[in-house]
Amino acid sequence: MTAPTPCSIDPESWDLDAGSYRAGLDAQAECLRCPRLAACRREVAELTNAGSPPQSMIWAAVAYRHDGGAILTRRDLRAYYNRSEGQREANRGAAA
Repeated sequence: MTAPTPCSIDPESWDLDAGSYRAGLDAQAECLRCPRLAACRREVAELTNAGSPPQSMIWAAVAYRHDGGAILTRRDLRAYYNRSEGQREANRGAAA
């Protein structure tokens, strides 16, 4: 039996809608140490080639926006989390 991967133990840290910037950086670092990294990269390539890239998540150490576009720099990742947090706050306020 294979050991569980960090993303299967704590999926929220890989979710750009649920996690934080710090959690996202930690998740990317965990991916780079994961023995499944090569397999995950192949899975992402297959999904992307099929027109269904990952959305709002970190997969194979890469963060993906809601539209499936890759976020390639820490600066852009921080901006994305800040934007997402603002949207979450607005949604919470509208629901109250």
